[in-house]
Amino acid sequence: MCSNASVVTAGDVAEEWRQRARRAGLARVMRASQPAEYNADTTEQTRRVVAGKLRTAARELARPLSAALEIGCGIGRLTPTLAAQADRVVALDMTPGMLNEAKVSCANLSNVEFELGRAEDLPWHGRKFDVAVSVWVLMHVLDEVALAEICRSIARSSRYFVLVEYAQAAIQVSKWSRLRSVDDYLALMPGAQRVEESALYYGGDRSTAALIRFPC
Repeated sequence: MCSNASVVTAGDVAEEWRQRARRAGLARVMRASQPAEYNADTTEQTRRVVAGKLRTAARELARPLSAALEIGCGIGRLTPTLAAQADRVVALDMTPGMLNEAKVSCANLSNVEFELGRAEDLPWHGRKFDVAVSVWVLMHVLDEVALAEICRSIARSSRYFVLVEYAQAAIQVSKWSRLRSVDDYLALMPGAQRVEESALYYGGDRSTAALIRFPC
């Protein structure tokens, strides 16, 4: 955990992502400290991992996924993976520049609806999804009260949750992020059960990918 993370506000984080949206290619959504040559391979590995978790959720449901929620879609690098597994996808991001790029890159996906919104504002409130997906997103929510409400809302809104978060970073994460364990997130989600979990290694970093089930 970064010692100065507590002095960073949600507005600061939002501005950081607006600045990142001006970068080129995958550098917009990858850590600047990560060598650029890792970005494409990291993205492809993550797509495979997320697809596998979605397939497991569909097997448990004994039917194809109907609706999926992507929290923090960024430039849409994982959105096609969700769209291939679910009948309908709602893809959210708080940064207009990122969302505009996602709309362009995913223009051929007729089953995806893009929405501008912050996770802290719970823009999915009142809707139901078979699965929610968050990949290296919740680590950027620094306010613990807001994070707890986000987690509770995900648990109320979704049957399953695919969560990918850093477990250990070879290079310390920035002040815009806070490392937490999967157990930390599970503790904030009423009735959460871990279905499966795997470790991912990217350029010296270790992340955890978990499929989480909530009560019907």
